[in-house]
Amino acid sequence: MNNTFDIKRFGQVVAKDWKNFIRNFGISLIVWCCLPILIWIFSLVVDVEVSGDARLIFIAIFVYSVLLFAPAKIYGNANLSRDGISFATLPATSLEKFLSMVLYCSILPPIIVGLGSWAIDSLLTLLPFGGFKEFVVLPKQFLGSMFITAICQCLMISAMFQFGNMIFKKRKVGKTIAWALLLLFVITMLFQIVHLWGHISAWLSTARGKTALWTINAIVFAIAVVFYLFTYHRIKKQTY
Repeated sequence: MNNTFDIKRFGQVVAKDWKNFIRNFGISLIVWCCLPILIWIFSLVVDVEVSGDARLIFIAIFVYSVLLFAPAKIYGNANLSRDGISFATLPATSLEKFLSMVLYCSILPPIIVGLGSWAIDSLLTLLPFGGFKEFVVLPKQFLGSMFITAICQCLMISAMFQFGNMIFKKRKVGKTIAWALLLLFVITMLFQIVHLWGHISAWLSTARGKTALWTINAIVFAIAVVFYLFTYHRIKKQTY
């Protein structure tokens, strides 16, 4: 196609992917949103109170974990020779397909799971029994630097697993996790060899808190951008 991006055509791709999103991932999202019920049942059985801060950590885990499975559940067939034909023949450019993939893998799942699990948690807190005695409240810091950190982390995780989904044909989530751990191990060993960890630790200990945090966020965001570019390139060059 001559046009790299056309808003009308992109809207058609988003509408088609929405159907796949609901059909392939809708029930899974409902399950993720209902996970606070398991924590509430546990607190009821063992008769223990679970603080709002502890439940906030659980909700964050739910949000991060959904990013691992979204690409494989929604676009698991995108790189398969036979089942991926429908994705390949979409009347859209590679950029439009990629942007729609980012929407349904990086943006909607964490928002739905985050808000949904918080809503379920709040309803359980209203009950006169169980271990939820206080509502989950975001700390004031989250409205600033913590919010940016969470976004950068979500984008990095999502980008890595979208790329893994376009590379691996079977057991996509497991292979991506193994590949990410291997990559982390290799980077750590290289840093140890050239003694970079010592310099980084020394810099972090002397740098101001916000300076160090923004630097780490910039690195995490840069990693996300790199994997997004890899994913886009893979979609563009995918052969069936």
